[in-house]
Amino acid sequence: MTPFNSILLIIVGVVGYMMIIDENFATYMTLVFKMMKVNIERLFWMAKYHPNNFITTWIRNREYDRIARELQQELENK
Repeated sequence: MTPFNSILLIIVGVVGYMMIIDENFATYMTLVFKMMKVNIERLFWMAKYHPNNFITTWIRNREYDRIARELQQELENK
C-alpha cells in the first residue's frame, strides 16, 4: 500500500467515524457533496452558454442560419 493510499484510508476512516458518531456531520457532508454537484453543473452551463465561447457561438449561428433559410424558402413558396 502506497503512502497516498494509507493517508486516503485514514481520512476516509475519520470522516466515516465522524458521520457515524454525529448526525449533524453526516448532514453537513451530504450538503457539501450536493454543493459540489451544483457547482460542477454551474461551471458546465457557464462554459456551454458563455457568449465568448467560440464553439457554442458557431453552433448557435449555424442554427440561426438554418432557421433563416427555412423561413426564406417558406416566404418564397407562398
